[in-house]
Amino acid sequence: MVFGHALELYKDSSFFIEVIYMFIYLFHMPVFVFVSGYFSKNVGKSRAKAVRNFLVPYLIFNTIWNVVSIPVVGIESMSILTPGWALWYLISMFFWRILLKDLIRIKYIFVISLILGVTTGLSKEFGVFLSLSRTIFFLPFFLGGYYTSEEILLGLRHKNIILSIVILILTGILAVLLSYFHVIPVEFLYGSSSYDNFSIPVWVALLARGCMYIIGFSFVYILINIVKPNKTFFSTVGNNTFSVYILHTYLVSLVFIINHFIPYTWLQLLICLVTSIFITYILSRNKVMRTFNKIINNFINIFVKKPKPLGKSESL
Repeated sequence: MVFGHALELYKDSSFFIEVIYMFIYLFHMPVFVFVSGYFSKNVGKSRAKAVRNFLVPYLIFNTIWNVVSIPVVGIESMSILTPGWALWYLISMFFWRILLKDLIRIKYIFVISLILGVTTGLSKEFGVFLSLSRTIFFLPFFLGGYYTSEEILLGLRHKNIILSIVILILTGILAVLLSYFHVIPVEFLYGSSSYDNFSIPVWVALLARGCMYIIGFSFVYILINIVKPNKTFFSTVGNNTFSVYILHTYLVSLVFIINHFIPYTWLQLLICLVTSIFITYILSRNKVMRTFNKIINNFINIFVKKPKPLGKSESL
C-alpha cells in the first residue's frame, strides 16, 4: 500500500513503474478490505464503535488533509465530505460497520453485493463523494471477510502452493498486458468513479470489474496460504496498520518533494521503494502506535462520549 502510493506520481513516466503500480492495485485494497471484514465479526461491538473508531478520525484527518493541501489546490477545493487521498477507507469502514448488522439479515447479500459492485459504475450518482462508489465496490470483499470463518481459513491454508504461484504469475502477465495495450486506465482499479469517466466501452468496464473481483479473491487465497499462524517480524506491522495507514500519506508527500529534484526515473523508483520500507517500519513501531492512539483518543474524548458497555445480547 505504502509503496503503491509512493509510485502514484510516476506511473505515467515509465512503463515498468506502471506495470508495478497496476499489479499492486489489482489486489492490495481487496485483500486489505477482506481482512477488515474478517475482524468485524462482532457486529454489535463494530456498530457501537464505528463513529468513534472511524467517522471521527475521518473528520479529523480529512480536515487536516484539506488544510495542508490548500497551498497546492486552493481553499476553494476544500471538501470535508470528499475523502482526501487514502482517507476514503475510514469513511467506507464507518459505513460497512454501521450497516453490517442489517446487511447480514438480507438473503443472498453477498451475491447482491457483487451485482451492485459491478453495476454501480453505470450510475454517475456514485463517485468520490462520501466514498460512495468505493464503499459499494469493495463491499463484497468486506462481506467475504466477515463470512469467512477460522475453519474455512484452516481448510484453505497450504492447499496448493503451486496454484498461488500460478495466480501470481498470471496476474503479473495481466498487469503487463493491461499497461501495454491500455485496455483500462490504472485509475479504473480505484473503484472510485463511474464508467462514464473513462474512455472505454461499457461492456469492457463491466467485464473488467467482474475480473477485479476474481483477482481480488484469488489474492485472498494467496494471503491465506502464505500467512503463518505463529508470530513473525511482520506481526507487529499487521497489528499497527492504523498508524501506518493514516500517517504514511504525509511522509510519502515528502518523498514526492525529494524525487522532484531527482532526474533519473530508476533512482526515483529506488527511493520510493527504500522510503516505503522505512516509513512502514517506523510508523508500525509499538511506541509510535501507542503515542498515536493516545493523541487520537484524547482528541476524540473531547467530542465523543465513551460507548456504554454492550448488553449480553448485543455482544454475541
